[in-house]
Amino acid sequence: MRTYAASERTLLRDLQELRQIGEGAGFKISDRGPNDSFTLSEFKARPSSLLAGEKRLRSLITELLKAFGEPIQNAAGGLEPGAGDDGASFFHVVQPQLVEGSAVAKISDQLEAAWRSDARVRFTYKGQIRTVEPGTAMVRSGRYYLVARDVEKGNAGWRIFSMDQIAGPIVRAGSFTRKAAPSKYASTDTIGWFKGDGEKQMVEVTFSKELAPTAASRQWQAAQTSRTNADGTVTLLLQAYDVDEVIRWSLGFADEAWISAPPAVAKRAVETLKKIRARYS
Repeated sequence: MRTYAASERTLLRDLQELRQIGEGAGFKISDRGPNDSFTLSEFKARPSSLLAGEKRLRSLITELLKAFGEPIQNAAGGLEPGAGDDGASFFHVVQPQLVEGSAVAKISDQLEAAWRSDARVRFTYKGQIRTVEPGTAMVRSGRYYLVARDVEKGNAGWRIFSMDQIAGPIVRAGSFTRKAAPSKYASTDTIGWFKGDGEKQMVEVTFSKELAPTAASRQWQAAQTSRTNADGTVTLLLQAYDVDEVIRWSLGFADEAWISAPPAVAKRAVETLKKIRARYS
């Protein structure tokens, strides 16, 4: 009390808060003893509850990283369960993996090396020479993408480049000061992921009664809204720069999902279906 110029009531309250912290952190403080003393009666540097939680978290992180394959899997180094640990994880993630040593894997490695060195790169993309400043790499549905600023297009030249479409060699073309990509390029929305310079368009996708619980149970994008219809179907209202992205996604559910609005996008979906049918003719 003399040292901290505090009242007895304040000190007792602080000790009570420490006891509450100790319940989760692994230590105990005794009640008041002889000569107004308090004792640290028990101390566990790593209580079993924290250890168990850490093992589960480590196993889950390792499983997530392994699901992506190389090169992301390399980040799991040091996270594998140690001797005596239960390395089992309840959750397993299944998705296409990047083949080690493949063309895309090599491009990914070169782009990451350039990014770490703050180096611009030049490559051929869909037949055109591009000079870009690497921003970040993103993985979506098993495909790898580069988010970068196209130097020729100025400050507004941020684009998404599919690494499948990047042709080597990748040549370094000077240095740059690394900047974060605009917020819309950092979006992790599953739908509406592809970006454009125009305005987003609202597209409605309706799911059959049988698939309605699946649609309503998932957040496909932050801005989505849903509507339950009288016949038991569910309609998702989604926003996208590229309506073809929504069409391709809806076709993945076969006849259990369809574009219900606007009419122009529904018509475009029909045209896509005609092209698919022609492939099988």
